[in-house]
Amino acid sequence: MKIGAKRLLTNVTVIEEENEASAFNGTRKLIRPQLPLSERRRDLLQGEDPLSHATAPEPRGVQESSHAEAFYFQKQVQQHTEMTVVLEDGEQLHGVIEWYDKCVVKLRSGRRRVMIYKSGIKYMYKTSEAALGHSVMK
Repeated sequence: MKIGAKRLLTNVTVIEEENEASAFNGTRKLIRPQLPLSERRRDLLQGEDPLSHATAPEPRGVQESSHAEAFYFQKQVQQHTEMTVVLEDGEQLHGVIEWYDKCVVKLRSGRRRVMIYKSGIKYMYKTSEAALGHSVMK
């Protein structure tokens, strides 16, 4: 009887260990199927990692020579200057610069807020200077 009870206890212990091993422990395995080249959306030159452009080092030839742009934006943000931004397609946006960084300017016009890529800006000027009759473009 003792041998049968011991064997039964061993079998129950093995079953419990198997259940614990197969139980969901919170981790999930990421499965990425390998698609044929014809079905891939991205160009292979970009690499396998979609965020590789964010970690790529910046080119050495493109360095900011001064901080004039940052100083200008900082001054306009602090003084809440009404600005007119002319985009590459000729559209004009009016508002106060609320925030800026290396690539984007955030413009507030009333309750509307717009983020504009700096690469899409043709030029910008103070709205008050245009209202006084000063020539914006010389």
